Amino acid sequence: MSQQGMVIRGGTIVTSHGIKQADIWISQGKIIRIAKDTLLKTTKTTSFYEIDATDMYLLPGFVAMPDQSLYKIRELEPYIDAIRSLVRMGCTSLVETFYPDRWMNRSQINFQQTQHFNSLVDYNWHVGLDASELRGQEICEWNRRGYSAIHISIRSAEEISSLNWETISGLHTSYKTILHLHIPTETFSKKEQRDLIVQRWLEATSYWKLRTVLPDPAFLFDAKEYDPYYHIFRLNKEWTARAMRHMYRQWFDTWPVAAPLHEVRCDYRRRWCTPEELLCVLVRLSSTNVAKAVGLYPQKGCLTLGADADIVFLKKENWLTKQDLSTILNFSEIFLPTSVMSNGKWIYRNDEFLPTIGMGRCLRDSKPYTYVI
Repeated sequence: MSQQGMVIRGGTIVTSHGIKQADIWISQGKIIRIAKDTLLKTTKTTSFYEIDATDMYLLPGFVAMPDQSLYKIRELEPYIDAIRSLVRMGCTSLVETFYPDRWMNRSQINFQQTQHFNSLVDYNWHVGLDASELRGQEICEWNRRGYSAIHISIRSAEEISSLNWETISGLHTSYKTILHLHIPTETFSKKEQRDLIVQRWLEATSYWKLRTVLPDPAFLFDAKEYDPYYHIFRLNKEWTARAMRHMYRQWFDTWPVAAPLHEVRCDYRRRWCTPEELLCVLVRLSSTNVAKAVGLYPQKGCLTLGADADIVFLKKENWLTKQDLSTILNFSEIFLPTSVMSNGKWIYRNDEFLPTIGMGRCLRDSKPYTYVI
């Protein structure tokens, strides 16, 4: 019995560094061919039907990293609404950070995570720990369970000095994990205290060669302060506009920055690039770079052979034509997609949500230590 596939014809593929005209062939939820050709619609094992994407941009799905934990939403309808709001922005993957309590055993942890069994999009788990819980045995156990990223809450610079960096470094090297620095916002009222924590963290991770994600990009523009491979900066609303202009000016340079789509603000009032170039920078910042930082690339964050068929369809006539360009663009309020596809299946089309609840997969084999950003 032949399988059902699809070919998307006539679209303009948007990558992190440019655009191209090509058709996308999809089978079993994966991209199997990208080319402008006239292959037969049917092979020995797969029959293809065509989708017309004329006058549309085709973007890789964005990777969401919400500030509020969605797994804590216990009622089904509010949970589904929260996921749908992400889909409506163009997000086809979700990265969720789980903060366990001390009393939880493995069964209780699994129970806390069951809400994502209803997910409409693929999801990946991180774990959040306080600095006092960052012991060798604790890290090893979480790594064995498949958590490749650990968010560490630091409340004082002294906590960084008290960590057993030698043990952390050994486990970090063995499991190829990544550390995320988290500074609770309610802890400090002075910027100097926060800067001191980031400075000490940069020094420690540089010495021990540990790959890490930092929340404060103030050190980005001082090349002596960070290592471009080991240090990745998650941008917030205050920095994304400046970072996007820098990425445009240094088009082909690597730059270790990433920002989830809901954080992106862009001052486009002076038209510092073309609309298509702006779209490429947006894909690079909020899709490709985020996927690399969390270890989902190239399965997510790009449209290439072997990648999941997560595709955002955007009408060319809608891009920047229905927004007030006299103000700063807020991409969490701009609903980009005309349609959204996840793993080769429609989840949003013609202003309707089409997914089956629970179709999202848990992505455990992430490799956040692999790619230069």
